[in-house]
Amino acid sequence: MIRWILAALLAVTLVANCSSDADTPSDTSAALPGPVPEGVTFRTPPERAPAAPEFRLNLLDDEVLVAEEQWSERPMVLVFFESWCELCRQQQPGINELVEEYRDIVLFVGVAGMSKEDELREYVEDNEVAYPVGVDRSGEVWLRYAAEEPPLVALVSKGGHVLRGWPGGLSPDELRSQIEELAVA
Repeated sequence: MIRWILAALLAVTLVANCSSDADTPSDTSAALPGPVPEGVTFRTPPERAPAAPEFRLNLLDDEVLVAEEQWSERPMVLVFFESWCELCRQQQPGINELVEEYRDIVLFVGVAGMSKEDELREYVEDNEVAYPVGVDRSGEVWLRYAAEEPPLVALVSKGGHVLRGWPGGLSPDELRSQIEELAVA
């Protein structure tokens, strides 16, 4: 009898852990990377690279991402998108692959502003977005990065310099090449 009770408790514990809140797509701060792995080095940004505009972004799980805290540790890829943007949806699988490839080395951050929050959450879930996503209701972050329409991808160096931006986005191979050439040594 005690074995059955222990087995039942173990099963309940395992099921509860497998469906924790941290696994839900809207818990985007759980997607923040851990410490930078040992041996990883980053390229020094060119002297002509402008300082990246600092910002705070309210994530979908009500956490706040402070950009300068993040890029003090690693480069960032900012992905400006909207839930209704078909080109964004087409590019998302490639971005997801890069997120997995550069986990704990480069932080990817999604920035939306015009989407309704429920539609944005649906986009994140439907497209298996595995990086923090925030809502820029004021449009301030979009304005600071000259994002006129989605998609726009911007690469920011460790230390906070804008290395490059791509209105219209870019292919995963091109983005990987640019990350290697400009940000990760």
